[in-house]
Amino acid sequence: MRHDGEICIGLSRAELTAVREAVELTPNFNGRLEVRETIRAAVRARSHNVSLEREVAERFARRLVAVDLPTALVRAKLFRAIQDADRAVPAPAAAVDHSVRAA
Repeated sequence: MRHDGEICIGLSRAELTAVREAVELTPNFNGRLEVRETIRAAVRARSHNVSLEREVAERFARRLVAVDLPTALVRAKLFRAIQDADRAVPAPAAAVDHSVRAA
């Protein structure tokens, strides 16, 4: 089950630099420019946290070209964050009838 929201991952400086370069090699997908700008902004701001919309993060994780170890680690972190987000959202509870019936 997929849920809307944001996926947030923490990246090391090496991972940020590697993924910034890998985005240029990644095939086009809907949201690629958003990912590119988010990564560039994180590198410039020296921030280690990157937040992406859930759907964009899923598309990026599937398309990311892992050319080296840091890029492969980013891909694994993205998939893990998506899985963790799925587990964090509680399943909808079935409607339970708690009314008392007279005998």
